[in-house]
Amino acid sequence: MRILVTNDDGYDAPGLNAAASALIEAGHEVIVAAPLTERSGSGSSLGSIEDGAHIPVLSTSLPGLGATPVYAFDCPPALAVVACCAGSYGRAPDLVVSGINPGHNTGRSILFSSTVGAVLAARVAGISGLAVSCGFPPAHRFDTAATVITRLVEWMTASGAPRMSLNVNVPDVDYADLGGIRITGLAARSMFSIRMSPTESGLILHREERSRGFTEGTDSAAVAAGFVSVTALSGVGDENETLELGSRHDEILGALERL
Repeated sequence: MRILVTNDDGYDAPGLNAAASALIEAGHEVIVAAPLTERSGSGSSLGSIEDGAHIPVLSTSLPGLGATPVYAFDCPPALAVVACCAGSYGRAPDLVVSGINPGHNTGRSILFSSTVGAVLAARVAGISGLAVSCGFPPAHRFDTAATVITRLVEWMTASGAPRMSLNVNVPDVDYADLGGIRITGLAARSMFSIRMSPTESGLILHREERSRGFTEGTDSAAVAAGFVSVTALSGVGDENETLELGSRHDEILGALERL
């Protein structure tokens, strides 16, 4: 499978490297197209869409990824994904993997997440995607999230899953210690909040993490309880996408359990 790996933290971020490395090791053809620098919080923004606008793109490589093509775009990840899905950098991908993001994207935070925004951009082109996140440093476990990615891609490949845009959040524990998988809805509360303090010259942002107070059955509650949360972003796809995902819960669970 040809897989486009992107993120919103910059093309050389360790989470992206972990995802790409795991997919290459699993035998997939990988292409990396991601922002040149951090573009967190830009949602599904494309940046400039002015006629004749020039978007600088650096063709480079990454340590440990061998000859894998790597393109660093001076724009949000959504535009990089649109360009690759349009065939501007070789054959369009079969799947887009966005992440691994340091910081869970659950609940209302997906409205601003450019990790999720990249997957939504792929879906506009009719291509499935996985937006994958774990916790903030220093507790983050890219290794566990990378294994979850390979298992989910294995399931999608073997099962002939229909087009899906999935938001995946992984607890920061050893893979063997995961509680399992839960098909979830979006929580009213994300796993962190942003508080703002005005100053004479601007604003100071304060991030505060949450670990409780979540409604059962939601993505935030699942992660807090030690489960991988998989949420179908059905608003950009078929009306029955969440139902389809729920009906195949056992298949996905089986894929995660195969090491």
